[in-house]
Amino acid sequence: MLEKGYIIFIISLLLNVLFLGTGSYVVKNMGGFEFVKTKLQSTPSPKKDSAYYFTKKSIFEHSSISNIDKVLIGDSISDYGEFQEYFPGEVVLNRGIRNDGAEGVLNRIQEVVDRNPKEAYLMIGVNDIRYGTEAEVFKSNVEKIVDSFEGKDTKLAIQSILPVNNGLFGNEVTNDKVKRFNIILQQIAYDKGIEYIDLHLSFIDKNGQLDKQFTGDGLHLNGKGYEVWVDRLRSK
Repeated sequence: MLEKGYIIFIISLLLNVLFLGTGSYVVKNMGGFEFVKTKLQSTPSPKKDSAYYFTKKSIFEHSSISNIDKVLIGDSISDYGEFQEYFPGEVVLNRGIRNDGAEGVLNRIQEVVDRNPKEAYLMIGVNDIRYGTEAEVFKSNVEKIVDSFEGKDTKLAIQSILPVNNGLFGNEVTNDKVKRFNIILQQIAYDKGIEYIDLHLSFIDKNGQLDKQFTGDGLHLNGKGYEVWVDRLRSK
């Protein structure tokens, strides 16, 4: 009886080792534990992330900085970028808030408008797709953001939504939907007489997905991805 229990114990131990080994191998090949950390951080609901939104909004509004050259406005893809380091000698503000959508940007855009920066770059929409925002509602919110700059000296540009890699990120966002929302953004830019920066082609692979060389989780950019983005802004 003792021998039987010992054998069961050994089998159980071996299965656990096999499970842990397989799991570690999979995690390593998906980008390591940093990928898992990023993946877990990338999908909180708007309600769960509201504390972060209002904290960042408050910090932005209480800043006394002036004479601003560039402002980058958007969601986590902007939020995670160290843009000031890419433009030495210029005053660059990052006004990205993770998990934000067009409505959230609209509700905080006045802080940017009032600073009258020389240039402002808006990238928003992937979370609107994630959260099921209707296309017409998205369009209206973006139009209101653009209209907020009316009468100001700021040169505003709308940037396209980046593609996603569904193999890494899953199917919460499809690239067909990204393309449809980008058409809306491009039309708004045309109607309002402002610049539209199409970043999409700089990041897709041969299958129309966000190229794996630019991402760890299929949605957010890695360092190489930010270099490509910034190079596009520099070459304008």
